[in-house]
Amino acid sequence: MKPYVFLYPRTRPSADRSWCSAPQSRTRTTPYTSLQHTTHAHGLLTPRVDIAETDTHFKLFVELAGVMKDDVQVTIHNNILTVRGKKLRPSEYEHMRFLSATRRFGILERSFKLGEDIDTENIHAEFSNGLLTLTLPKREQASSQTITIDIQ
Repeated sequence: MKPYVFLYPRTRPSADRSWCSAPQSRTRTTPYTSLQHTTHAHGLLTPRVDIAETDTHFKLFVELAGVMKDDVQVTIHNNILTVRGKKLRPSEYEHMRFLSATRRFGILERSFKLGEDIDTENIHAEFSNGLLTLTLPKREQASSQTITIDIQ
């Protein structure tokens, strides 16, 4: 049976902390955890993310509709991958009276704790039409051959 990527919520204790500092959390560990999902509170918007896995890599599809490529940052700090973007309210909205307003503007952030089997040096990112695609290659696993040791 193929292992799943388990996602566990984490919370950020203070909005004052630097966005790249590691969030404080309660986490559960599992033998198959390569990516642990983190969430942030205190007014940050959380973009939707799809996660896929192949034999050689993980792919994250982060939905950042309405965010410009220059307003997106992807960082790794203390083995936590953070995607952060800024969705600005159009200046023309200042002089309008809205009958309905369901869109949200502000800072979008989503973080993932990376497992040891992720090759952080070779992560690749592409941004097109409001979709950020991150490719996280897996490290080569040590060979699992059996070695017999002579007992003297």
